[in-house]
Amino acid sequence: MQDLKNDLPFKNIRVLDISSVLAGPLAGSFFAELGAEVIKIENKLTGGDVTRQWKLPAESPDEPYSAYYFSANYGKQEVHLDLNAIEDRVRLHQYILKSDILISNFQKSVAEKLGVLPDDLHKKYPQLIIGQLSAYNFEDQRPGYDLVMQGETGWISMTGTDDNHLSKLPVALIDIIAAHQLKEAILIAMWKKTTSGAGSIVHVSLYDSALSALVNQASNYLMAGYIPKPLGTLHPNIAPYGDQFTDKYGIKFILAVGSDAQFNKLWFTLNLPIEKYPTFERNNERVKYRKLLQQILRKKFRSFSLDDISVMMMKEKIPFCAIKNLDQVFNDVDALKMTKKYTVDNIDVTSVSHIAFKIT
Repeated sequence: MQDLKNDLPFKNIRVLDISSVLAGPLAGSFFAELGAEVIKIENKLTGGDVTRQWKLPAESPDEPYSAYYFSANYGKQEVHLDLNAIEDRVRLHQYILKSDILISNFQKSVAEKLGVLPDDLHKKYPQLIIGQLSAYNFEDQRPGYDLVMQGETGWISMTGTDDNHLSKLPVALIDIIAAHQLKEAILIAMWKKTTSGAGSIVHVSLYDSALSALVNQASNYLMAGYIPKPLGTLHPNIAPYGDQFTDKYGIKFILAVGSDAQFNKLWFTLNLPIEKYPTFERNNERVKYRKLLQQILRKKFRSFSLDDISVMMMKEKIPFCAIKNLDQVFNDVDALKMTKKYTVDNIDVTSVSHIAFKIT
């Protein structure tokens, strides 16, 4: 199995990251972690990327970085420019000339003002791969932060427990999905360049990325007219999948039973009364009678400890897990393998790796 974190396949690639906040910088960090030379251009007038100021109360207000900033800017060389100044624009174009990939999330009006419109750059630097991120599309000048996208594309309407307790996702997931779309598009453009020798412009929008990630929720609506309601951790199509339970000590866990065969094992492992089984024999019946099923399972699980439940579930290969907080997560050796440590300006940084795959 090939460990790409050590092989550094992009060590001869130069990336210029003139984007800010999260989606664009995440894509840049992906290339940096795999060996690319990534230069991040930040706004000299505002003290750099806005995420430098997105700090927890426990973080020093005087430090030039934040934990949030480090989550998306691994391994980059920072250059602060004032792109309103002619001399700094000249420097920018010197960096562009030496780059293989450019990542930008400037709105069209700003890109036009600063002389970095994708079409113009493509004409001037035909071998350059330009990754352009937008909120909606490049012509649409509406700003769009992740929270707006979660609301615009239906995510918030499904998140939470009911219509009075809606919730946003706890990370900027739309930005993360858009970053993945951008990486995929750039990789395709790199492959295309190996045969044509020409660069490309790739456009990615937060809006389209959010819609693409609706997957089964979108098809439930498009094919069956079903408008999903907030279900907390529950799944609209499967039960017991996402159903929460507690052990005898009040420790919370969830089941992820995705098939009739798995449920059959669960039912008999818990030694539940056989006469109730026909009610729940098929998944559609379990979804229909979910509340009754939850009552039966909750009562039964409260007679066991989580350790006992773990032994039973592992033996029968029934998917389940304890609901962990991040302190519990990062005390797990498997999670620690996904972290990386480095130093920036004498600051010790620990963040999660941007690479979650290996190639055989």
